[in-house]
Amino acid sequence: MPELPEVETLVRRLREPVVGRIIEEVTINWKRTVALPAPQEFARLLRGCTVQAVDRRAKYLVFTLTPHASTASLRDSTRPALPPVFLLIHLKMSGKLGVVNRGAPLEKHDRVVFRLDNRRQLRFNDVRKFGKMWVVIDPEEVTGSIGPEPLAAAFSLPKFRTLVQSRSGVIKPLLLNQSFLAGVGNIYADESLWRAKIHPLRRAPSLSDAEIAALYRSIRRVLQQAIDDEGTDAGDGVIDGDYEPRVYGRAGRPCPRCHQPIRRIVVGQRGTHFCPTCQPFKRGR
Repeated sequence: MPELPEVETLVRRLREPVVGRIIEEVTINWKRTVALPAPQEFARLLRGCTVQAVDRRAKYLVFTLTPHASTASLRDSTRPALPPVFLLIHLKMSGKLGVVNRGAPLEKHDRVVFRLDNRRQLRFNDVRKFGKMWVVIDPEEVTGSIGPEPLAAAFSLPKFRTLVQSRSGVIKPLLLNQSFLAGVGNIYADESLWRAKIHPLRRAPSLSDAEIAALYRSIRRVLQQAIDDEGTDAGDGVIDGDYEPRVYGRAGRPCPRCHQPIRRIVVGQRGTHFCPTCQPFKRGR
């Protein structure tokens, strides 16, 4: 599943071809992609909207849209401007978004097509059909339960320390919990724990203040580096980024730091990669 760096990369790539464009029509080829509202209402609400911005919240793409104003409202200067609506898209396991010329042949797994006003189309392709879309008045309707953004300026070490010390679970699943921290998935959890030299099975209360600080710095450095490298290429066509994981997916290969073999175990039903030498298990306090 694309994580924070891949979604951020996609957001940046979409801004130039999409911002300022009007959505003329929406074609829904797989109705279950639309989570809210009903597909017919979804298409109606988006028709005529202008894309004002493309942003990200956790693993969601957030499109800020200005609704179409009727001719009557344009003549009436006293009528207040219509409030924006928001299109949220979650790529899930295999979702891809791309802008193509309108005449380009549809692909087999193109689930939703947004026709733009410049003879181009924004297409959502999703082989596994898990991707979801919402049109809402307030993005918090969808993202309200998500935790803080790890790269936000306001996300300080004291705030992260408070978060960790308020939990009792195993650290690897905790990092994957989107209500704890936004946007971190399996790849970057493994990478951050390796950089911080913390075993993925350590429990949160066992981490010392120094280890919490190291993990805080590692998460931010790993995510920023992955964004700079335009994400990790997982071979699914979602993002063709240049970030090269140090431990994730490298079971049996030498650790870049100590040259001992990387191990793979299952933690919380997720494949987990770590270096037993650099990340020894210890119970801590």
